[in-house]
Amino acid sequence: MARRATRATTAKRKKAAPKKSNRKKTAPKKKSGGIGRLMLGGAFVAGTLSAIIAVGSMLELDRASDELGRAADQKAPNYDLAEPEPTPMLRKDYKLSEESTVSERGRTGYLVGGTNAENEGRAPVKQRLSDVAPMPSQAKPSQNSDILPGDSGSDTATSVVGPYDGDMPWRKFAALTPDAGDKPVIAIVIDDAGLDQPRTARTVELPGQITIAYLPYARDLQSQVNAARSAGHEVMLHMPMEPSSSSIDPGPHALLASYDRKTILNEMNWMLDRFDGYIGVNNHMGSKFTADSERMQIVMEVMKARGLMFLDSRTSAQSVAYSTAGSFGVPALTRDIFIDDADDATKIAEMLARTERVAKQQGYAIAIGHPRDLTLGALAKWIPEIQAKGFALVPISDVLRRSMQSVTG
Repeated sequence: MARRATRATTAKRKKAAPKKSNRKKTAPKKKSGGIGRLMLGGAFVAGTLSAIIAVGSMLELDRASDELGRAADQKAPNYDLAEPEPTPMLRKDYKLSEESTVSERGRTGYLVGGTNAENEGRAPVKQRLSDVAPMPSQAKPSQNSDILPGDSGSDTATSVVGPYDGDMPWRKFAALTPDAGDKPVIAIVIDDAGLDQPRTARTVELPGQITIAYLPYARDLQSQVNAARSAGHEVMLHMPMEPSSSSIDPGPHALLASYDRKTILNEMNWMLDRFDGYIGVNNHMGSKFTADSERMQIVMEVMKARGLMFLDSRTSAQSVAYSTAGSFGVPALTRDIFIDDADDATKIAEMLARTERVAKQQGYAIAIGHPRDLTLGALAKWIPEIQAKGFALVPISDVLRRSMQSVTG
């Protein structure tokens, strides 16, 4: 039987197993992303900018300091924007001794320019703030931006007092002082006197003549004033007025910008009748009140009637006290420097040095300080030094007289 033919087939080959490699598998490389590079670059740029800004700030501060120093040599410093520190010993009773040895008729400027009969015969006055003696010029004081706040500028006398002014309190109670000739003169005014009696007594013991401004709500005022005048010093009344900050208490009977005419007059009369022997008034605080033109007109009406001078403490660059005094013919000056706006020995020394520079430049300087330990210690040392340098220490009325002489020739 024939064999069956079969198709030859080829055997299937098995796939060879992949050869194992002896190399170790390595972790896939992470791509170096742009975020990391950006963060590093940003940090570098920020550091560079910070360094540039720091250097620029130092240069700017140095330039500003240099400009301030040059301006200080020519003008008074800009230290009047902050209110003086409130007196730490303020009490809420404020009552004075009722046993006063000074009669009302003998008090400073009592009824100057009129008698009781004349005043009583006048018709009642309506309570409009504008009802003040002849209305002064409405011209506003110059706001020359070149004058630093507190700079006296062209601080000449605001008026020439008439020939019968010898009995005016600002002359009658002025302290006698030797003629300083052509020496530059410095008037030191110590504010806030009377409350702290031990430090006020130390103020009286300072060498040389100074002007001491007493707060009207202190105790034993007349005896303190008598001691100061007996020592050759000049006396002013330090009248409290409303500051811009409502958190600062100027004390009782302070003049407030919300008061009407009658209230202002009543408070002023209370303060002006507390003691005798002062030549005039300067403001305690008052950055808000002294910027109020209408109310300062009432104040100057009283200053004129009582024959008093006014010293603008310049607690605000917006004060109109000096210009308003000129409108009413009230002798007036403004302060040049605050000695102890900062209760710091180094700053006080800087302000005293600046006082000398101002006096050299304009012939006089008016500097205000307070009865504090650092201030009194610095003044006790400084006063003999400036006298040895050729300066003359004078009361404030001497500066006023010199100013008037420069006006009249």
